[in-house]
Amino acid sequence: MKTTDWKFDFSSLPHWDKRNSIPYIYDEFLDIPQSDTLCCIYSIAEVSMSNYLGFLAIIKNKEKPELFLNITEGIAFCPNISVNLDGNLIFLQASIYNKDTHTVKRPILIIDISKQFFSYVSTDNYNPCYEVIELNKNVFKIKADANQKKSDKRLNVLSKKKIRINRLTWHDLSELNSLPEMLFRKVFHGLIS
Repeated sequence: MKTTDWKFDFSSLPHWDKRNSIPYIYDEFLDIPQSDTLCCIYSIAEVSMSNYLGFLAIIKNKEKPELFLNITEGIAFCPNISVNLDGNLIFLQASIYNKDTHTVKRPILIIDISKQFFSYVSTDNYNPCYEVIELNKNVFKIKADANQKKSDKRLNVLSKKKIRINRLTWHDLSELNSLPEMLFRKVFHGLIS
């Protein structure tokens, strides 16, 4: 279980109190000093066998912490956080359930905290055992856990792909609650090669 030294009242976050009634809940924190940001997937619980999901909180300004973004409805998050070298792009594995079709999609959600935009890349991968690695300013690679890659065909295929962020469609962060509709409306979004 990861902890943080940020002096923020985490108990004020919606669903933080789930730890009082659900056993084995934990949190993942990633301190991003380049952008004075803390990314937190919190109240992570096992929602089905080996399927761990939580809520997202992004906090800015370590000296006087302020909540930048908090997502608690419509989108859940796997405990998988990557960041670019500048610290302004956060890569997350979102988990979105469509109650009409009873299907789940797990896109790579990209949040640009400096421009306050987001984009995403559709995948057919459900395995969270990977990280996003920066190859250059606009190109990123999926680096899968070597052991997982051998046994998971979808993760193996994903690990051979590159994300070219300058070719993605970007949306204002205020539209993030529309991601489920965007994702299930389109079969493919973004360019992943």
